Amino acid sequence: MNENNQNQKIRVAILADEPIGWGSGKHFFEIILDGYSWELRGKTFTFETKYIFDRDILKGKLSNTDFDVLLIPGGGVGDGQSIVKGFPFLPNIRKWKKNISKFIKNGGGCVGICGGAALITKLKTGIYNKPHTILEKLYDRSSLDISCVFSYYKTLAFPLLYPFQRRHPENIGATGYVFSFSPGETVDGKSIYSGGVPLDFKILKDNPIFSDFQSDFDKIRWWGGPALSIPENPDREVKILSRYPSEELSENKNTKICAWKYTGGLHGILFAFLKSLRIIKRNKLSLKNVILYTFYFAGNWELTDKVINLDYSNKPSITAEIYPNENKARIILCTPHPEYMIWQGGHIEESNEKFNTIGNGLHKWKNINKFSKDFKDELTHTWWMVRRFTAWAGKVPDDFLPPIEGNYFTKKEKKLISENIIYTSNLLEKLKNI
Repeated sequence: MNENNQNQKIRVAILADEPIGWGSGKHFFEIILDGYSWELRGKTFTFETKYIFDRDILKGKLSNTDFDVLLIPGGGVGDGQSIVKGFPFLPNIRKWKKNISKFIKNGGGCVGICGGAALITKLKTGIYNKPHTILEKLYDRSSLDISCVFSYYKTLAFPLLYPFQRRHPENIGATGYVFSFSPGETVDGKSIYSGGVPLDFKILKDNPIFSDFQSDFDKIRWWGGPALSIPENPDREVKILSRYPSEELSENKNTKICAWKYTGGLHGILFAFLKSLRIIKRNKLSLKNVILYTFYFAGNWELTDKVINLDYSNKPSITAEIYPNENKARIILCTPHPEYMIWQGGHIEESNEKFNTIGNGLHKWKNINKFSKDFKDELTHTWWMVRRFTAWAGKVPDDFLPPIEGNYFTKKEKKLISENIIYTSNLLEKLKNI
């Protein structure tokens, strides 16, 4: 942490590469953190953020001289990296991991959100007791080996690419909640992006981040992240900050979803590939989007009666740990998304279209409660958590953490609403928000 008398900066590197073309909410963290200041007992603290890319990390630019915290967003950053960094025999991948590990071992903090938490950790699974599908193996091998905590998925596979999905489509696990939601509908007729589920997480108070929080539960957006597993005899100090609800999503009539299976064959994939090329050419987009867009547009999909069971009941969802050397780096793993909006009420319905694709949505939220004016209460509801996680990882003293507060709105927040909340029938905006 850069100190200047009573003014202290927490310098945050936000990992920004989206290596498979899948978007992320990395821009939320810049808005939540950059320039945010708070004052306590005569001391002023300010966050300063900067995007950092793989090429920068390979060049050694993630240095403890320049940064205090590495923040790893989920989605196309954390999950994308968890896929492409699952090939540790490649020299650049080994070097990339080594440089991040060095930053943390030298005392730099780390905050992993959703897929960012998965990237940091080794993976445990619930059916075969070890990674079994291709996606599980990639997530496990991508681990940065700096956390003693494990990610947990009962099972995890990529829709469309899972070779056994005709007989066991439910084994895609949490990815069923990630890609395949149509824009949701509120009771007053608004159409909004609403993937995943806002869950009432149990908040634990025996830690500085949540010690003064007034409730035992808080609603945070979950969008396909893992649960966490703590070893019986950890080699360091580890605290559980939050747990998943005791009721499984699959047992709640409002949040359970059924698995779908792909029935379109090679013809459906070829049609989607050609459609993707036309969209990319028409909108002058990068050709790297063609694989992801083909995945979105391939159809048809058929609904099954197999409910996706995650096996998350009461498992840890947020942890804090201190790396066991003299530099005592602080690591936060957060499997939900406190940067994203939440909503109240509503339930999930399965699609009833004749022709279904992931891009059009296989599930949909209906009857969501009316939003507050400007969506302020829902959008900024848990932004204070992001700030506290980052401050704690940046070694701000426990009694000087940022306040628990909402957020006033600026033009940047209003831009987020127009592009990331309200659905305007713009196809590219929709694909970006999957």
